[in-house]
Amino acid sequence: MKVLLPILIILFLSLPHTIKGQQKYTLSGTISEVSSNETLIGVTVAIPELKTGVTTNEYGFYSITLPEGTYTVLISYLGFEDITQQITLTENRRKDFLLSEEAEQLEEVVVTENVEKMDIRKPQMSVNTLSVGTIKKIPVILGEADVIKSILLLPGVTNAGE
Repeated sequence: MKVLLPILIILFLSLPHTIKGQQKYTLSGTISEVSSNETLIGVTVAIPELKTGVTTNEYGFYSITLPEGTYTVLISYLGFEDITQQITLTENRRKDFLLSEEAEQLEEVVVTENVEKMDIRKPQMSVNTLSVGTIKKIPVILGEADVIKSILLLPGVTNAGE
């Protein structure tokens, strides 16, 4: 018991330092477009080190709570250039970002068809076949296979009444 008491006192006195090391702070702000200064909805704010992130709300606002430390913040949005920035959190911090549009020149696409293969005089409609073997596999009612009922099982065939 005499050995256990000093160990418990040391552990109890070191507890506030452990709690202080786990202090969490909030990183928040808005994300807007450079040209119009309009806020952007649904922008991804990611912290790759912690494998976490958030998206901006309908006002372009984001807020994420993180433990104290230095993090890489990745801002990405479709059609805009990504921003990667190192941020050190030692207190609650507000950081606004401005995204610029990313324009990309696309190459020309040409679609061609070999018209000679197409026979427009005989348009082919869809054809469904029903073999005798398939008809024999269908469950039978009253001892004999019903061809008309078998045809009703094909896609696109309906019965208007009997």
